Parts: sequence; structure tokens; C-alpha cells
Amino acid sequence: MGRYIFILFFVFYCSNSFAQLDNVQELKVVNLHSIKLKKHSKGFKIVTLSDSVIVKNTESFSTLLRFNTPIYIKEYGAGGTSSASFRGTSASNTAVVWNGININSVNNGQTGFNSLTISLFDNVNIRSGGGSIEFGSGAIGGTIHLNNQLRFGNYIENQVVSSIGSYETFQNLYKFSFGSEKTAIKFGISYNQSKNDYKWLGYDVENENGAYKNTNISFNLAQKLSEFSKISFYTEKFSGDRQFSGQLPNPSAAKEKYKDFSFRNLIDFHYAKENYAHSLKVAYLTQEYQYFADKNSEHFSFGKSQRFITKYNFNYKFSSNSNIETFSEYESTIGRTDEISNRKRQQWSQSVIFNQKIKNIVAINAKVRKDFNSVYKMPFIFALGAEIKPLRNTFIRINGSKNYRVPSYNDLFWPALGNENLIPESAYQGEIGLGYKNNQFKIDVGAFYIDSKDKIVWRPGGDPERPGVWIPINLSSVVNKGLEIVLSYHENIENHFFTFNANYSYTIAENKKTNVFLPFVPKHMFNANIGYSYKRLGAYYQHLFNGKVFTTEDNIDMFTVPYFNVGNVGVDYILIKTEKKQLALGVKINNVFNEPYKVLPSRPMPNRNIKININYKF
Repeated sequence: MGRYIFILFFVFYCSNSFAQLDNVQELKVVNLHSIKLKKHSKGFKIVTLSDSVIVKNTESFSTLLRFNTPIYIKEYGAGGTSSASFRGTSASNTAVVWNGININSVNNGQTGFNSLTISLFDNVNIRSGGGSIEFGSGAIGGTIHLNNQLRFGNYIENQVVSSIGSYETFQNLYKFSFGSEKTAIKFGISYNQSKNDYKWLGYDVENENGAYKNTNISFNLAQKLSEFSKISFYTEKFSGDRQFSGQLPNPSAAKEKYKDFSFRNLIDFHYAKENYAHSLKVAYLTQEYQYFADKNSEHFSFGKSQRFITKYNFNYKFSSNSNIETFSEYESTIGRTDEISNRKRQQWSQSVIFNQKIKNIVAINAKVRKDFNSVYKMPFIFALGAEIKPLRNTFIRINGSKNYRVPSYNDLFWPALGNENLIPESAYQGEIGLGYKNNQFKIDVGAFYIDSKDKIVWRPGGDPERPGVWIPINLSSVVNKGLEIVLSYHENIENHFFTFNANYSYTIAENKKTNVFLPFVPKHMFNANIGYSYKRLGAYYQHLFNGKVFTTEDNIDMFTVPYFNVGNVGVDYILIKTEKKQLALGVKINNVFNEPYKVLPSRPMPNRNIKININYKF
């Protein structure tokens, strides 16, 4: 930890030394991943969570998604293992994309959201539905995009966010940004810890063995090489140490501990001139975990993976209204655990995307992709999306696609349980949406349908020779269908600023063979955020309704997680506000109504708790 303190001191010193450059301007954004995402997503729904939203939900990435998106978050107690589910699909059907690179785990095919420090990202884009051709495996339910933005100019910015909360929870963040005419730099460091020993409402016990701590460092650099070219470098290192909370009826029996480490590196070279552009990305990603069945023991099981990715993008513009892009990608993956010896997998893919606009009335994306894998045959996939504006302020969204998810290393190779005969699951899906948007109000209503084939699930009895043993198999077919509504409104009345944002989803997910609902899919889910600000004072309220959830394939009521309503309330006040400095004090009360609730069986979530934070920008 000493070297982190030294780095923090050094950056503070540099920021004071260059104080003459701190005139902040609207400057050109170097990171184009958000722009490309929106350009390639005609007909699809995107929800953007800005820095102002993120700073109100710094408790965890899980909290941010749960209260601001239509995604269902499955969490093994506050601070525990957490995964996301779009539209009733599984966690491995959600692709998490870091600055344009898919970072889902090689071993289990998904991302743990409590192993990501949300405050280090500048914005998060949530894209519902398939059609994410350029992001590969797992993008069946949707994609979550984590973006770091860099900009050139003449400025220096610093930000310190520090908070203290119930259960001995401490969160600390420092960000430093520097820009000149040809250079842009962003550095961030965060440290979080909590004893996490909240009382379980309705029970005479507390959340035992739930403590956690983690450190995250991020460094990003962009350099102009010429008028037409630039090179960017992104790196991020995470180290986490958390205990696994106990569960009813005997929480004190919990002794498990889990450590995880990740190291991500990306170099992005971009050249653009006249009607064409080139982009070359080279990435190296590592992940490692250590699982201790007894936290007091030195013995642990582990898993490690390494990924090398090379991705080349060529863009040719036929006119101001049409262009074609190609993506060529090569990936080499090596993974192992204490139970699985080194396994290597190589994959090459080729994608083509065509974009067309017609008189600002119709915008179309057409995409195709073919993969070649060293282990198994990959499906040909495609996507077509269109956005139509028939009348002023109105729009119609239409999209259809075929997507896939490759088996993870655990699915294929886990000793005595893995199934090397698995094939990639695939899904056909379609969506139609209607909406209205003006400067103050937006509504988007969409209906979706997903037909998945060869879905990979772990279930007992998959092998007739070993009844009752859980192994992965390909299910024949699963159908997900439903409705989603997104609503936003803001109003400014004589410096009284009001905002309202809401998401509602109705989801049915069924096994076509048995006609039963899939477990861990709430039929109804609703969240809303109401905000008010006047001059230096701001206040907000967050609400979440989560419908009941079946936890078994038998759909037995006695094994369901009941519906719940949870509300949070917060107040912020700006103590100092000048051209160069802003200091704000905030207070947030989570679960303000002290509602007893569970996301998963036998794992109560926190009762009413408080957080106080300081946000200083200079």
C-alpha cells in the first residue's frame, strides 16, 4: 500500500506544479468507443450512465445497475459475488466491454460486478439486446460498456471523493487529468473496505464473514502523432480480498475467503484521413483468483488466464450518409486452474458492418460475422437494425440478429464434470420499439423475443450413468420474451431543476420443452430516480421494485424469493463553487424504510444504513 500512497503524493505535487494550465474547456474526446457504439446500434436501445449518476451510486457496481437500469442483478449478499442478467438470459449471456474489448472471464464466461470499481470509469453504456457483432461471445442478452475518456487541450483537473458509512465502510478515490495540445493523461486510484457486518432484519444475527477490501489503479494516456493519427494506452489493475457471507440458518459457519486479481492493458492506434480510417488494437489481459475454503488456512484452489487480442478496424466513407467497416480479430487464450491443466484456444474472426442514412429519416446498420475456432465449429452470425423517424420527435426502432456464446473453460474441462462435447449456444432474436423524444421528455417502449438453441446449463442428471451429478449440457431450446419501458423527464423552473428517470421490464423466460419458467428471472422489475436541485442544494430519491423470483426449475412457491420494494434517499450541498474549485458534501440513506429483503434465498440484504461523502474537484 505504501507505493500507492507515494503515487498519490506525486500526482498531487504535479497537479500543484502545473496549476497555470487549469482552464477547463470543452475539448475533443479521444476515446471513440461510446461514439462508435451509438453509431453501430441503430434500432437498439442504449442507456448511458454519466459521472453524475455514478457518483450517487458509489457503494458498488451492483447498486449502480440495480437502481438505474432494467438489468436483474443476482448478488450473494451485499459485497459478495454478483452477476447481471439481461431480459432473462444468464450471466454468461451478458458481455462486459472495457474500452472496446470483451473482458468476460475465460473460466466461467462472465464478469463479477463487485470486482469492478465503478468510480474510475467516466461513463457506462448499457445496450440491451443482441447484435453486438464486434464484441464476440456472450452478447446475447446485452452488453455493458465501461469507458475511459481522454481529451486534448490546456487543463489540469483533480478530483477526490471520500466517504464513510455504516458497518465500518470506507471508500476513497483520487483522479488526476492532464491535457495539452498533443497529450492527454488520466490517472485514478481507489481503495474500498468494509466490515459489512449488518444486522439481519427479523433474525437475531448479523452478516458474518462478509468483510471486503479492494484496490484499483487506472492509467490512461493519449498522444497525437500527427494531424491525422494518435495512439492511446489504457491500463488497469485490480486486487480484491473478500470473505463469503454466511447464510441461514447458520451464518456463523461461514469461513470462506476469495481473492481475485486482474490486469488489463490496451494499445489503440488510430489514423483517419479524408474518407477512410484505420484502427489497430493490441490487448493483453490476465485474471487470477484464489479460493480459500477456510480463511484461516494457507491452502487454496486457484484459476489463471491470459488473453492476447489483436483487432484491426478499417472504415471507408462512401459519402456523408454511408460507410462500411471491417473488423479482423485474432485472440489466443490460455487458462488453467488447480483442477484443469493448461488449455489453449485460438480464434480468428471477420466482421463487416454497413451503415446507411436516408435524409435523416432512416438509419440502418447491417452486420455479419464469421468466427473460426481451434476447438469447435462456430456459427455464422448477423444483425440488422434500423431507426425510423416518421414524424417530428418520434422514432421507431427495429432490430433482428443471430448471436452466440462459446462454452467456458469450466464448462468444457472441469475434471469429472466438464463436457467437451458442448457446442456454442446460439440465439435468434428480434425487437420493435416506439418512442418520442424532445428536449425535456423521452419515452421508449420496446417488445423483444429471443429463441435460444443449445443453451448451456449445469443441471443434475445430465449424464444417465451418474444421476444426481451436476454437469453442463446443451438444452434444446429456451424462449425469452417481454416488454421494456424507459422514461425520462427534466424541467427547469426559475433555477428549480427537476429530473425523473424510470425503467420497467416484463420478462417471461421458459424452457420450451417443459413450459416452466427459468429460475432467477423476475417477471416484473421497476426502478425510478427522482431528483431536485436549487442553486447549491440537491436531493434525490431512488426506488426499486423486484418481483418474486423462482429459484428452482420446478417453480415451487416455497422456494421462491418474494418481491420487495427498496428506497434510498440522498442530499448534496455544494460548500465551495468557483471557476476552478468545487467542494460538495453528500449524505445518503440506503434502504430508508428499513425493508427486510433478499435477492437470493437465505441471504438477507442490509437494513437501513447511512453514507457521508465529500467530493472535491480542483
